[in-house]
Amino acid sequence: MLRKICIIFVLVLSTLTFGRSQEESKPLVIPSEYQHAKEMLDHLYNEGLNIQEIHNSKYTAFFNTNPNNSMYIKTDMGIFELVHLERKNGKEIDIVVQEATDNGEYKYVVSENGVDRLLILGAENYFNKSDEYITIARNKDLNDKIKQALKAQ
Repeated sequence: MLRKICIIFVLVLSTLTFGRSQEESKPLVIPSEYQHAKEMLDHLYNEGLNIQEIHNSKYTAFFNTNPNNSMYIKTDMGIFELVHLERKNGKEIDIVVQEATDNGEYKYVVSENGVDRLLILGAENYFNKSDEYITIARNKDLNDKIKQALKAQ
């Protein structure tokens, strides 16, 4: 009886392990409307960000990008936004924390070419910026992972 239980346990354990290995090696599928950012998305995925979903982001208008150039990305660590700057003008954009209010709002000043815009968010967010991309993460651990991936690029 004990031997049957051990055999069943080994079979279940090996099935779970094998199933997990297949899941981890699954390639990233990027919807056609986001192919312009394929290289960056592939890089983030290969650096360990388990990208589960990609959708349009609310930051399209704020950063004046073309449709689909601002992406809402769901990962196993949380959600972040990826803004693709077609004009590669990331060096012209500054993002500074202005203040956190008593009612839980976080204010950020986004400056571009001498024009300041106020971004008010309901939670603390973390920003990374390059010439071509801005990332906006909603939790510090996810931001640290993104930052590490961007350094490896």
